[in-house]
Amino acid sequence: MIGALKWKKDYLLLLGCMAAAYSMTTRADSRFQDLTHHIDPLLGLDFTASLTSDYGYNDNVLYQKDSNIIGSNYYSFQPSLSMEGHRNTKDFGFYYQGDYRNYTNNQVSADSYADHQLSGVFNWELGLRHHVEFEGNYGIGHEARGEGVTRGFFFGDNSTNAKLATFDAFNIEHEIGNVNTDFEATYTYGAKGAKGNILVNLGQKKLDYDILNSYAYEFQDYLENEQFTETHASINFRHHYTDKTRFDYTLMYRSFDYLDPERCNDEYIALFSIISQLTGKSKIAARVYYLDNKMPDRSITSVNWDVMYKWQPVDYSSLVLKTLSVLKDPDNTGDYIQSYQSSIALQHQFLGHVSSQLAYHYVHEKYQIRKATDQYNYVNFSLNYLFRPKVKLTLDYKYSLYRTDDSTNPAYINGADYQRDLGYKQNEIGLSVNLVI
Repeated sequence: MIGALKWKKDYLLLLGCMAAAYSMTTRADSRFQDLTHHIDPLLGLDFTASLTSDYGYNDNVLYQKDSNIIGSNYYSFQPSLSMEGHRNTKDFGFYYQGDYRNYTNNQVSADSYADHQLSGVFNWELGLRHHVEFEGNYGIGHEARGEGVTRGFFFGDNSTNAKLATFDAFNIEHEIGNVNTDFEATYTYGAKGAKGNILVNLGQKKLDYDILNSYAYEFQDYLENEQFTETHASINFRHHYTDKTRFDYTLMYRSFDYLDPERCNDEYIALFSIISQLTGKSKIAARVYYLDNKMPDRSITSVNWDVMYKWQPVDYSSLVLKTLSVLKDPDNTGDYIQSYQSSIALQHQFLGHVSSQLAYHYVHEKYQIRKATDQYNYVNFSLNYLFRPKVKLTLDYKYSLYRTDDSTNPAYINGADYQRDLGYKQNEIGLSVNLVI
């Protein structure tokens, strides 16, 4: 179940950066963000700060089914602060993002949380053809009860002899805290704007859970076995074919280390990608890669791909389509999953100060050993209104639906199978105010 986090990271690695490169920012949002900068006249540092306050309702806080569903109003605050600077051939930045949420329903008030994300980046131009970049992230976060490592856990009766994955059985009384660390170093050979560049990247990611003494022994052991360290290295030849088309040829190695040596595995990846401005109104980004995954007692190879297409007929409106296919083993247990994903996102601006975003994301996953099929549907809608140059109002709605034909698929905990109750439907609506400080 840590795989839910792992495949998400993989997806961001292989597709998210392309979406970020081409995502549309409306003119209203640009005008809002342009006013957030404060420059220190003595040190020359550029400061940016904002505060978002949100009030809303979530009708299924703990991702439950049927009679176990608990809804709650909530209020939250998301402060952000950044500091960027430039010294000769060096650029650097430090960033903080917070997320504080409180649920008002006493049944889930213990699931309120406070997340923190600290990031830093340092770029150094060593010469015309030599560049280095260091990037680090440290996050104190959480997984809500009912998702991540407790996906499919529920409120149930433990008076029977059956092994059930219930919160009471393992003394899980609130969200699961975790700590994420991420560090990368990248060396680039080649002048900026040159036809070709070579990039060498080294990095490590680590996930640790907050293992409380109040948890049952079995669950403590379970969390220890879900922690992992990922070490990766890659070399990339980047070819700027034209000023509108870029090719990347990448060789990558990734190693995942768990407490249980049977789950440790290595991945070897050969990847080709293209990013191109097809016309003045359309862009495409596509990747295809060969993956060789090796575990102590098995291995598998696959060819995976993903494609993103953006059409922007006018400055104030855009349409983004994405699709991907990947064979993966997120739990590192040998039960490989064939995953197909597709999404569509529409962004539109009205009257110069009102913008909207509507997105739909569909995931279809089929397990090879269990012969089970999972389906996920996500709908996101937001409406933004630039009330004042430094005040923005946003109405957000999120819908999630998870269905499976194997709802009792057990979780393997401390040498035993515990029956889960998988599947949920969730709606969340909120109204937020974003203030530039």
